[in-house]
Amino acid sequence: MRFEKKDLFTIPNILTYIRFLCLPFFVGLMAAYKVDPVGAYLYAGFGIFVFASVTDIVDGYVARHFNQVSDLGKVIDPIADKLLQCLGMVMLVVIGALDWWFMAILIVKEILMGVFSRYFMVASKCQVHQRSNIWGKVGAFVNFVGIVLAFWVGFSEILHWIDRGILIVGCVLAVIALVQYNVGYYRQLRQIRASGVLDTLDKSGRPLIAEHSGSESDDDASSDSQESR
Repeated sequence: MRFEKKDLFTIPNILTYIRFLCLPFFVGLMAAYKVDPVGAYLYAGFGIFVFASVTDIVDGYVARHFNQVSDLGKVIDPIADKLLQCLGMVMLVVIGALDWWFMAILIVKEILMGVFSRYFMVASKCQVHQRSNIWGKVGAFVNFVGIVLAFWVGFSEILHWIDRGILIVGCVLAVIALVQYNVGYYRQLRQIRASGVLDTLDKSGRPLIAEHSGSESDDDASSDSQESR
């Protein structure tokens, strides 16, 4: 990966910075609602959460359609996204609007995704391609709906049970997505190992052949120089 100065102020990355800035305001408002359950705190916290979620959708669209994808964005965007999701769940648990088991399942799933993804990237020397699948996309949408509805479960018993049903479906989809991702990574790794390409790459995935050919050309040049003398 290469982090270039010109990527610091692209529109997608600026939107990601804004998402980071939203986090302390969201946490502060939700904590204030826990201490003093005034509706204004909850409404404002909800508004910030939705706004920050929208910036995540917009920055991805802009990056893809206006050729502004950057290595910096590939690093900070998922961090901001996961922080928003995790802090959202934590604060909803704090105010009693979300069951802790839902938060625990999704946070553990994200941790395992990061650990396994790192393992397969190292084992394949960065040759494994990280692709999203339908289970992950649908699961992420269902969980987002569940989190959004959780803000309002205190106002309706029916909504509470509807939201719980959505969250159960979201958790099942999250577990399926975790399995699917890692099965796909494992299959890719097995194919890569069978191809023998790993023997031609260094730990970072750069070709060793170029280095060898470069050193051989230097040796040839040195020997030619000695012969000419």
